[in-house]
Amino acid sequence: MLCHARLEIESKDAERVVKALKPDDPEWCRCYTDDGKIVIIVEVEKVGTLLSALDDYLMNIKMCEKILETL
Repeated sequence: MLCHARLEIESKDAERVVKALKPDDPEWCRCYTDDGKIVIIVEVEKVGTLLSALDDYLMNIKMCEKILETL
């Protein structure tokens, strides 16, 4: 069974956040910007893997946003 998720997250600095996240993209996940939003696509076989990947992205986005606020 293929599990698929797409998240769109508004960000003040989507380009910078995506550049920071891009090196960690495995082949089954991708992250890019579209119209000022961060878009995350995950396609995996297991629901647990999907949830873990989304959790990792969300935690890293939160951290990037906090760092950018302080710069």
